[in-house]
Amino acid sequence: MWNLNTDERLRHWRHFRKEISTKSLESALKDTVNLWSYAPYVSHYLHPLDVSDWPDPWTLVHENYYCDLAKSLGMFYTLYLSDHYKNSVTDLEIRIYSGNLDQFNTVWVNRGKYILNLEFNAIVNKSSITNDLKLESTVSIDQLKLDLQ
Repeated sequence: MWNLNTDERLRHWRHFRKEISTKSLESALKDTVNLWSYAPYVSHYLHPLDVSDWPDPWTLVHENYYCDLAKSLGMFYTLYLSDHYKNSVTDLEIRIYSGNLDQFNTVWVNRGKYILNLEFNAIVNKSSITNDLKLESTVSIDQLKLDLQ
């Protein structure tokens, strides 16, 4: 999807969201983390403290620049815009941790039953959040540009 032109990329992403909506939540999460794990990487695109400057879902996919935080945001938006958000996701948030000179940009689903983007192309749970990781910030749906009217 990542090497398609903008219109095709947006269409592909829409199709992907519809497709995962027909799967179990676990399968949808696996497909979502796999898709976004392989998005083209740039070292800096979003700043974790400037949530008001983060792009809306379509701008994110349109611009096609993905730092680690942008990949988490893409996973978040994908799940939010799928039918799983209405049916099987009880809560969804981005949690940013620091530890050992690294930053970890995670997507928490269902209170940490599923955590995306802590490990590459893997889904873990809150037991993977060790004491050496410090929670720096939490971003909820209400803080993002999600005017979907």
